[in-house]
Amino acid sequence: MSRSFSGVLTRPAPAAVLGGLLLILGLMLATPAAHAADNDFSATFTGRTIGEADMDDGGSVAVTEAGASLRYRWFGIDYLNRRYDWSDTASLPFGNGSDPWEQLHMLRLRADIAEQLGFGGLGWFAGAGLTAGWEEEMDDAWGLSGSVGLTWAVGGVRLRGGVAASAHPVGTRLLPLVAADWGNQRDLGFSATVGFPETMLRYRSSDMFSFRAGGRVEGNTYRLADDSPVQREGYMRTSSLTLGGYIDITPLEDLTLTVGAEYLTRQEMRVYNSDGDERNTYDLDDAPALFLRLSYGF
Repeated sequence: MSRSFSGVLTRPAPAAVLGGLLLILGLMLATPAAHAADNDFSATFTGRTIGEADMDDGGSVAVTEAGASLRYRWFGIDYLNRRYDWSDTASLPFGNGSDPWEQLHMLRLRADIAEQLGFGGLGWFAGAGLTAGWEEEMDDAWGLSGSVGLTWAVGGVRLRGGVAASAHPVGTRLLPLVAADWGNQRDLGFSATVGFPETMLRYRSSDMFSFRAGGRVEGNTYRLADDSPVQREGYMRTSSLTLGGYIDITPLEDLTLTVGAEYLTRQEMRVYNSDGDERNTYDLDDAPALFLRLSYGF
């Protein structure tokens, strides 16, 4: 497999899908700004501490995350920093007795839009993004992503269905996007989103307090350092199923503080060489986490 994007994007089927998604994005960006007039600027800051998780082959790791997100109308930019605290490195299945890595970075540029078709409760959504995950060097760390689908509002339920595609030096991925939304999370009472990759149940007791519980599938791919003791110029993909309970506190109309307790299960690390070929898979035990988020829109 070629390490460059050319080797990834020349694969016929995924490339055709991704090309179509990017074409849709181009048409989307040509849409007059009036279509996004209801959207505004928002800033979000997040923090998360993930407890120590043992690796099956020995050693353990804890993670601390800090991130920020800015969004204006259809465009957004996200940054996430993950700092790793390794224990018993001599027993780890990789790293040659040293810390495999100290921190990883993730940067995302994205654009999303959703519109109604004007008949039968039908609508559509589309999005595209450029992502980089890296340890030290950003070259060969970039990936492309896109999504497209339809929505249908019927009987108080909003159904969503579509597909998400991504292309990266470690390969291409196609994932379904399926969800059903009940109610409005801004209204008092119950509301819910059931689907993939996220399911969330909500109860708003007042304008200030809202309670949520659910789960989501998470995963990111990072380009390792040129001199990485794990895989020189290679890649590492993390994945997990995150379950959590959250309290949203809204003291002002546009200001929300979220505190939550999470539980990460099915944690996994996959290591790839510089050509994007998978070398090893490592499992981690489950771990608890504490989550904090501050959002402000205007």
